[in-house]
Amino acid sequence: MSFYGRKRTPFPLLISLLILVSGCSASKTVFHKPIQHGNRHYDVVEIPDFAKTSDAWVPYDSSTVIPDMVADELMANGGYEIKRIKSGGAALGGRALLLKGTVINYDPGCKYCEMFIRVNDKGKSSVAVRVKFVDSETGDVVADVEIEGRATKPGTGRSRYVRIVNEIVSLVHDIDKKG
Repeated sequence: MSFYGRKRTPFPLLISLLILVSGCSASKTVFHKPIQHGNRHYDVVEIPDFAKTSDAWVPYDSSTVIPDMVADELMANGGYEIKRIKSGGAALGGRALLLKGTVINYDPGCKYCEMFIRVNDKGKSSVAVRVKFVDSETGDVVADVEIEGRATKPGTGRSRYVRIVNEIVSLVHDIDKKG
C-alpha cells in the first residue's frame, strides 16, 4: 500500500488536542532533584516564610500563607512537630526537614474562559512555587521540586494555594516514608 493511499490524521489537530488536554490539569509537579532514598525519619518540620521571586508579580500574601497552610495541614494530619520560622529567623538545626520555598510565578487566569468554557477549572488563576526539602542536620537537599497549582473554588484568598499545599504535604509524607 502506498503512503498516499492511507488515511492520515492531521498533525495540527493532534497538537491542538494535546495542548487542550494538558492545559486542563489542576496541578503540575516537576522534580529538579527527585526524592533521595536514605535512612531518614523526621518528627520535626521547619518551615520558614517563602521567598518571592523578583522576576514576576506574585500575590503579596503567598510567601506567608502557603507555609502557614502547610504547617496547619502537617500538624493536623501528619503527626509532625512544626517549627514556623518567620522572616529573618534562623533555622533550629538538629534532625528536622527544612522546607525552603520560593513563590516563582502567578497567572491570573482567564475570567472569560471561566465563564464560557466550563471544562474542569479552566481559566482559574495558578501559582507556582519551587521548594527545596533539606535535611537540616546534614544540609543535604533531599528533593527539589517545582509545583504549579490552579485555584480551587471560589478562586480567591487561600483557595489559590490549596493544590500547592496538598502537593507539598504529600511530598513531606513521601520523603519521610522513603527513609
